[in-house]
Amino acid sequence: MRFAVAHKTSSYLMVGCAMLAMITGGAVSPVAILVGVVGLIGSWWWEPPRVRIERWTLAWNLLSILVLVWAVSTAVLTGDFLGVGGDFLIWLVVAKAFNRRASRDWQQLYLLSFLMLVAGSVLNDDLTYGVAFLGFVLASTWALILSHLRREMEDNFLLKHADDRSERVEVRRILQSRRIVDLRFFAGTGVMSLGVFVLASALFLTIPRVGAGFFMKARQGQTFAGFSDGVKLGGHGTIKDDDTIVMRVEIQAPYRGRDAPYVHWRGVAFDEYSHGEWRRTRRAPTTRAAIDRDGPRHETRYWMYQRDDDVTFRELEAERDGAVRHHVWLEPLGSDVLFTASMPLAVELDVPARPGRARATRNDEQRLRHDGGIRYTVWSKIEPPPAALLRAAPKVLPRGFEAYLQLPPEITPRTRALARRITDGLTNDYDRARAIERWLRDNLSYTLELADPGDQEPVDFFLFDRKAGHCEYFASAFAILARAVGVPTRNVNGFLGGEWNEYDSYIAVRAGDAHSWNEVYFAGQGWVTFDATPASQDRLGRGGSGIGARLRRFFDTLRFQWFKWVVDYDLGRQVGFFKDVGRWFKRQAARVAGAYRATVRVALDHAIALAAIVVLAGALLVRRALRRRRRDGGARPPPRHRDRSTMAALYGRALRRLARRGLPRDPATTPRELAHAAAARGLPCAAALAELTELYYAAEWGGAVTGPELDRARDLVADIERALDAAS
Repeated sequence: MRFAVAHKTSSYLMVGCAMLAMITGGAVSPVAILVGVVGLIGSWWWEPPRVRIERWTLAWNLLSILVLVWAVSTAVLTGDFLGVGGDFLIWLVVAKAFNRRASRDWQQLYLLSFLMLVAGSVLNDDLTYGVAFLGFVLASTWALILSHLRREMEDNFLLKHADDRSERVEVRRILQSRRIVDLRFFAGTGVMSLGVFVLASALFLTIPRVGAGFFMKARQGQTFAGFSDGVKLGGHGTIKDDDTIVMRVEIQAPYRGRDAPYVHWRGVAFDEYSHGEWRRTRRAPTTRAAIDRDGPRHETRYWMYQRDDDVTFRELEAERDGAVRHHVWLEPLGSDVLFTASMPLAVELDVPARPGRARATRNDEQRLRHDGGIRYTVWSKIEPPPAALLRAAPKVLPRGFEAYLQLPPEITPRTRALARRITDGLTNDYDRARAIERWLRDNLSYTLELADPGDQEPVDFFLFDRKAGHCEYFASAFAILARAVGVPTRNVNGFLGGEWNEYDSYIAVRAGDAHSWNEVYFAGQGWVTFDATPASQDRLGRGGSGIGARLRRFFDTLRFQWFKWVVDYDLGRQVGFFKDVGRWFKRQAARVAGAYRATVRVALDHAIALAAIVVLAGALLVRRALRRRRRDGGARPPPRHRDRSTMAALYGRALRRLARRGLPRDPATTPRELAHAAAARGLPCAAALAELTELYYAAEWGGAVTGPELDRARDLVADIERALDAAS
């Protein structure tokens, strides 16, 4: 490869990787991305002697001033200094790429590319930054070395040749040479840069961390309806096919695996229904929680429903340890809701203690003001209490729980009558709730094709006219019917199920898994999940099994590991990582120590026997050495291997036939013992085998064998085979 082409290719690759690291974060405007990509490609051919760059210098300077004015005014008006700064940085890279002539221009381009890489660390927290960073490390190694060589060429020829024309001719000749760099240069320097990258990664894991939130911009994600202070019927139906991941959950058995039972990921709950809309009101009970803070950045919150105020943290921890633990990595959703599996008992957070961060909630919601994504650990009760306990629960409501029996006046008489008819003759809230759940599943169907009820009450329209709807309609109908017969119920929004990732053993919950269901209160037992929506509503399921789906899960695993070990790698995770490493070394050391102690114990228990073995072995070695010393100095001939004789081959043929007929020869059994065993078993070939055995002994240990003896052996083998065939 020509030196000039190698230098330009590595330089453009370096700049391209830096630009990719910045623009893939989503903070740079599409116009700037288009200008950057098209401009960088077009500048490849914009160079001397094809173009006289000095003719265009004034135009580029005027354009740069105009872009600077636009960038400053836009940043002041919008407040987005990071995004606009990234746009302007792309323009500077394009302008410099179109105005490169000497080595100093390339060096300025490298500096701008490094600034783009730094900006990308703030604007882009996706896995694409890691890939682009690795490419930048490789390309920058090549580009900087070749740039240094180019600068040395230009400076040296400038000194040697005062005439400008002479200097240009000599430099151009060397730049077009194919003898300066080859593939070995790229391979060697590439290996070296990868080694530097590995060393830098090790330093990244060991240097004390302050966390992503200290320097990095918060991750920005999607926002959709369903988790605000009010939800109108019909919000979830439009996202059921959206496989965008909203959170990833590592959970204990038996909720792991593709065939594991689905989990309701609880988010928000509502107490008041009116005119087809659910709201959270001040009449609903306030979420009660006890906070146990352990250090400035670590706290555990315990849900305090159904509890006395004087309960101790030790008692709360004992109940928590019997629940299902799961770790949640929540993507940015434009909401401060923390999602948990079913009814949570405790949530553990690694957050700085800042005033106003936690806010008072209702309906047992857990919220935390956070910028971007967040990770936390939850302990939940997923399986409901036994049906017998729920049937025996007393009909007692705590203060404020009357809000969960609220019904608006527009609920029609036929809706109330339907609730009484479904639960007629039932004597407890559990059976009433199950009866309503079964009736809705058996008599109504699931659909995402919504119909406008007009002025009709939406639940009445769903129950009697449309008779089809999505999960929000089923959950709303269940709540209204249950409240109509005195069963305290609330409406819950969250997610159901998720895609199982077999590569890293976690559940990826997607936007299309959004779901609505209900919780029913039982005195002494708490809230219990009821879901009246038919099971067929799940379109996304646990994820496909095809190659495309598996590849998508594999790349999501890489992205997840990037978030865990790079973006969210803070001091707490670093300490945990080194604790795991320390525990691994302790386990290995304990194994080595145990093996050593066992060896010493065996040696002490058998000390006399081991000493005797050592003495005997030493005596044998000494005897062998003395025998060698007595021999003459001639070379010892190599041992000769005895060729297998014809008689041995005939005897082996007979043995193989005997083995197939159920009389194999054990290595510890002599040929005569085998013949006696055949006679004892009454085999018809026993006499022939005995005679063949004696011929075999005579041939192998008695000397040479004659022709008649070999002929007799062949006849005996034939007799043995015929006898065995006849016996079978």
